[in-house]
Amino acid sequence: MLHYLKKLFQVDLWLFLSGVLSGIGVFLYKFLFPEKQYLYGAAAVLVIMVLDLATKLFSLSRQGGGVKNSLLTHKISSSAFARGTTDKLLVFGIMLIICGCAYRLTIIDAIAIWFAQLVYTLMFLRDLLSILENLRDAGVKGLNIFEKAVKKKMGEYVDEEDIK
Repeated sequence: MLHYLKKLFQVDLWLFLSGVLSGIGVFLYKFLFPEKQYLYGAAAVLVIMVLDLATKLFSLSRQGGGVKNSLLTHKISSSAFARGTTDKLLVFGIMLIICGCAYRLTIIDAIAIWFAQLVYTLMFLRDLLSILENLRDAGVKGLNIFEKAVKKKMGEYVDEEDIK
């Protein structure tokens, strides 16, 4: 009988925990993505971050004479990638929270949506510029016009020295 009660309690505990965790997930989703534009902007930034990581690996492997050689000479190291990725994801998470808070604090929803779009656009352009620089470092030619266009677009939002 004791064994049966213990087993019953464990099932209820897991059921309770799954309910709590799904409730937290729903709350976070509604808080971080109150409008569809927030979700689409965040997804675009995440995709461009993954592309940035991939082009960085490509660049380092090209500079190091191949993936295997770059790994052996530690030109590519997991600790450096982990640190850079963690930093980017931390900034991304903080900006998600700030945009969610801005939506809840502003009286006019359109202002908060505009702010979130500005934040996601700047993050997107920053990583796009990083991708172009990675490809240039890998030896891909003909990217100067794209770099100039991205820098010009970023210059519309921030000071020129903040871009570098």
